[in-house]
Amino acid sequence: MKITAACFSTCSALAIAASALATATAYSPACNAAEIDLGNPDWQIRWDNTLRYGVISRLRSHRSALVANPNQDDGNRNFDPGIVSNRVDWVSEVDVSHSSGFGARVSGAAWYDDVYNRKNDNPGFSAGAFPNHTPHNRFSSDTQLWMGRNAEFLDAFVYQKFDLGDMPSVVRLGQHALVWGESLFFSSNAIAGAQSPYDLSRLATDSTAQAKEYVLPVPQVSGQIQLTPDVSIGAYYQFEFVENRLPAAGSYFAVGDTAPIGGESILVPLPSGQMLKVNRNKDVRASDSGQGGVQLKWNWNETDFGFYALRFHSKSPVSTTTLGAGGIPASYTLVYPEDTTALAFSASHSFGDTNLALEAGVHHNQPLYSTRAVDFAGSNNSDKPAYAVGRTGHLNLSAISNLPPTAWWNEASLTGEIAWNRMLSCTKQCGALDANTTRDASALSLVFQPTYRQVLPGLDIDVPIGVQYAPKGSRSSLAAGFPPENGGTFTLGVAGTYDTVWKLKLAYTNYFGKAMPATITLPSGVTAASFGQSLADRDYISFSVRRTW
Repeated sequence: MKITAACFSTCSALAIAASALATATAYSPACNAAEIDLGNPDWQIRWDNTLRYGVISRLRSHRSALVANPNQDDGNRNFDPGIVSNRVDWVSEVDVSHSSGFGARVSGAAWYDDVYNRKNDNPGFSAGAFPNHTPHNRFSSDTQLWMGRNAEFLDAFVYQKFDLGDMPSVVRLGQHALVWGESLFFSSNAIAGAQSPYDLSRLATDSTAQAKEYVLPVPQVSGQIQLTPDVSIGAYYQFEFVENRLPAAGSYFAVGDTAPIGGESILVPLPSGQMLKVNRNKDVRASDSGQGGVQLKWNWNETDFGFYALRFHSKSPVSTTTLGAGGIPASYTLVYPEDTTALAFSASHSFGDTNLALEAGVHHNQPLYSTRAVDFAGSNNSDKPAYAVGRTGHLNLSAISNLPPTAWWNEASLTGEIAWNRMLSCTKQCGALDANTTRDASALSLVFQPTYRQVLPGLDIDVPIGVQYAPKGSRSSLAAGFPPENGGTFTLGVAGTYDTVWKLKLAYTNYFGKAMPATITLPSGVTAASFGQSLADRDYISFSVRRTW
């Protein structure tokens, strides 16, 4: 018996985040920072604040097939139809700049969600449920902290602009985010996902979240030099490993009870019919050193080219099992693989009102989708992994188009991306690879958004319509954030912007595809990922209002 929930929850969380991005890209934050006058024209200080209230309501009761696995049911059973998130967020940002080119930026966020600070709807063992924490109708302390009430610094860095000879340059030092490449929705399939960790739980609960809220900053140094008007080089080196923040165990969008945040144990059925509680070991985290990259950007004939070389650690974990007597799991460990390298190329060109972009790359020592990883003496997260690793190819194709006015809209945009990856080879621990994956996998995301200006004085209306889909036979050997096989997500929203500082949004989200639990047992008796729609009963309606000043 193998532990599969953690690996699958990682992939599902990435898919949820990509789904949310399909509507998040439709919203542009208003810039209404307050200028602070110091009486010295050489200094500029801006202070920007955003206050948001959001509520999410579940529309369906859980399906019995999706709560049958005792290690994949808490996020479903914890919520009856009705309010599943009732949240207030505050983001504050301070930007300082001097005429000499020196500057600094500090930002932070705080939030409170009433739902995670009270009892949930899990009925407990007596009613046939299998809670992985106690008490059964309370969230674990970590889940309550990260989903219910917390505050954190986001950006905290200084920068200096200067001329290196006659070449404009900039250096940044401190905690900041860096995103290269041309990916839009499927960043985990591209170099952007190798550079920066994402707060996927934040993005899942609020598709209007701005990039500064869900791209997690990392302590690092980065810089860029403009060699010529058409050529620039850039580089970065990170001082600390920061992982993706996945939906916490037992939270509404969690499909596995072994998530890094809040996961405490699994329940293993014994031949006697009883459940054996198997505890989580201390995580094996990646090193704080060894992550960095370089890029070369070149503009030729109105086409932007990019060349990239990166070394990074996996931002999401692999679950490995320690077996005891009789082959029964004795414990499990979340392991963050180290030392993947990537070489990538990008190109972007505009044709009239349409921009087309491509990003392609090859990863070496890439962790593969391993649901049969068993610890052995001396196994680690680098040269002796218990999980499968190999060489993979990646491709992202995207388009952004502004559509001309018609009788149906004043203006409209169409944004889409196709992502593909292939396992080129498996080089280590290939027996740990999930038995249900395919060599190739692909997915697409499409957002159409008509805009109606001045519907009422000062009020603009957007109607974003988003869909994500993965075709039949697409079962990625990577945690690529693709939708379930032959399924995906559909979102219909109505968003309003009033007086540039007020933003309101009402949206419906549907998870379509064959309803299946996260893992299944194959005819061979092997447990494997189903690649079905494990969120099929979690359609929801969301409403949010935000004010920036």
